[in-house]
Amino acid sequence: MSLLVTGASGQFGRLVLSELLDVHGIPGEQIIATTRTPARLAEFARRGVRIRAADFRDPASLQNAFTGASRLLLISTTVDEMPFVDGIRLRLHAAAIDAASHAGVQHILYTSGPNPEPGTAAFWLADHYNTELALLNSGLAWTVLRHWEWPDWHLSMLWLRAVMTGYYFAGSGKGTSNHVTREDCASAAAAALLSHASVNRRYDMTGPRPLSIEEIMATLSDISGKSIRVEHGTPEEFEAHLLADGVDPLLVPVFGGYARAVRQGRYSGTTPDVEELTGRKPTTLRQFLARNATAILEAARRGESNPGTITHSR
Repeated sequence: MSLLVTGASGQFGRLVLSELLDVHGIPGEQIIATTRTPARLAEFARRGVRIRAADFRDPASLQNAFTGASRLLLISTTVDEMPFVDGIRLRLHAAAIDAASHAGVQHILYTSGPNPEPGTAAFWLADHYNTELALLNSGLAWTVLRHWEWPDWHLSMLWLRAVMTGYYFAGSGKGTSNHVTREDCASAAAAALLSHASVNRRYDMTGPRPLSIEEIMATLSDISGKSIRVEHGTPEEFEAHLLADGVDPLLVPVFGGYARAVRQGRYSGTTPDVEELTGRKPTTLRQFLARNATAILEAARRGESNPGTITHSR
């Protein structure tokens, strides 16, 4: 069985490759890794992984890149254009699904997002939902891996600022959000790629339980030793606060949409799916933050919004 990972030079793709090689002991020769930048995967090439150039914007490159793979992990693409919901990602994903079908791939696993069905205020999830539909209608075996919120992304984008300022303005009200680490999602994706039980199933990758913003900030305060005050407002006031704070105007609607979706309850679920796939309980937010306390404090000391290197959740 040949396994293929798309977008393999990204942070998530590299984690999946490491899981396959180091945790599951899959020989490199059984793994195909596709990327627009093959040179970035030189370390995996030295371990026998077959590295192939593939660009989702060039559909003609995909069929050859996917040939010989029986199972394919389609990692959701990132694009330069914002806010993604114009269908750009959907067109790229649809081209990849079509190329995989023509290349003889039997099973596609796709990394989606939480509760992307129509009606969510998280408008960018429309591309995920429509990709899921395209996959279900492809005639191939499928697996949908809905990744809930990665705490490292929130930490670098907004939470670390609270450590530096001692203040967090929230637009999510009394809503809660379930955070699952990127590493746990990668472990689950690798396990699903190897499991026949994952065929024609949807998994929701969540952490142990959903948390309110007060609980999140209290945990971050405990870990950092910095007092953080939480103030609430409407999503509109939250967006205005972000703009005044210098956040990229292209990202502000995304943060506002997330806050509204949290209020809708779209991020408040919990499932046992990570443990079912990996055989271990998911990392708690406290464990994640504790393992990265040094990087968090150093970034706050430097006055930077990026905490730098985040350690593996295990």
